[in-house]
Amino acid sequence: MNLKIEHHRRFGLAAAFLLGTAVVLGVGAAGADILSTLRLSEAAAKEGILEGLLTGSPYDQKAFAAFKALPPSARAEAVRGGLAWIKTYSESPAFKAAYADFRSEQKPGPPDKVIPADESLKQQKANFEKQVAEMQENLAGLDAETRKAVEEGIKQMRARMEEMEKDPGQMALMRQGKEMESGENAEQYAEQLKSWEEEYPADVRGLIKRRIREFLDTSAGVDFSAKLVKRKSRMYFADEAYEDKPSDWKICFRAGKEATQAAREFAAAWLAELEK
Repeated sequence: MNLKIEHHRRFGLAAAFLLGTAVVLGVGAAGADILSTLRLSEAAAKEGILEGLLTGSPYDQKAFAAFKALPPSARAEAVRGGLAWIKTYSESPAFKAAYADFRSEQKPGPPDKVIPADESLKQQKANFEKQVAEMQENLAGLDAETRKAVEEGIKQMRARMEEMEKDPGQMALMRQGKEMESGENAEQYAEQLKSWEEEYPADVRGLIKRRIREFLDTSAGVDFSAKLVKRKSRMYFADEAYEDKPSDWKICFRAGKEATQAAREFAAAWLAELEK
């Protein structure tokens, strides 16, 4: 499973995890087996839960359309069923192992080793001599004046590199620069590790709690009485301010008051369990 993602692309995660994924899993008729009703394999459903927790991508337009066709009470029951399935799987060893694998994939790698000043200068000289050899192969095709200018430039560059190598002051500055680069790399790596540990805690319950809190915060302010207007073939909010709302707010609005309230009640109870 490759779910490598960029931080700035993760939008609407809370609602997509708790409502979007629940809808996909719970849209089946009440009392029917959720996965069989959706013709969804257990493996695909399990991967969708992890993906929903981390990326918000399991939101499915067809599933949501079928969900919206249900009466409000059935939508609430579908969400409860979907969330119950998610909760059960999220507590399983298989889910925790999948999360651990994903977390490991996201771990930043250590910075490249900074080449010491003396070795760096040797590499520069070697690369310079290689370029010189390539240039000299083409000198024969140049006129005498141009060839002389190129050879003089090569001579001056070689002299400057030799002068740098013999100058203790310049070498000291070069070594100091390398030490600063190494320290900056180490500091940046430490910050990356800290961000990684905060974003993907070792215990997945920490991430689930954060997603639940995000959902509860967002869904608390949804205006389910908001009016919609049709423009061409699409529906828009009559209040332009609502058009600027984040995608997770709109997912809750589309799910409806009954389904969102059912999800909020389930989420609050789940969060209370996790915080014990």
